Amino acid sequence: MAPKKNDPTKLKKQELDEFREVLLKGRKELLAQARSVIHRENDELIGQPGDEVDQSTAEYEQAFEYRLRDREKYLLKKINKALKRIDEGTYNECEQCSAPIGVPRLRARAVATLCIECKEEQENDEKKYQKRRAYKLDFEL
Repeated sequence: MAPKKNDPTKLKKQELDEFREVLLKGRKELLAQARSVIHRENDELIGQPGDEVDQSTAEYEQAFEYRLRDREKYLLKKINKALKRIDEGTYNECEQCSAPIGVPRLRARAVATLCIECKEEQENDEKKYQKRRAYKLDFEL
């Protein structure tokens, strides 16, 4: 459900342009960072392998780098999704309840897709699940 033309919850063009700029800047930084990692890895491949400790350290750092890259890839998808929502006119709309997300929340987290109430509910559900899982694991030990 798109906001009505005179809807006070609808973001102004200037606000949307600001959010678009923030998101594009974030995407540009992520892509630049990924390129530098690729160049660094290519340079490291040329070097001579060291002893077992050096190789182990290099493998650990590479695994850590892959985890970071996975997180960055996930954030990049969220940025692209937010940009698409701006284009579609649904950027300030909660995906769960269709209420406005709100400018303060979007300023804090430009890729937010849930209003604060729905996000809090989601986090509470996650905490309950974690507690149940931890409780179950305690009995399995």
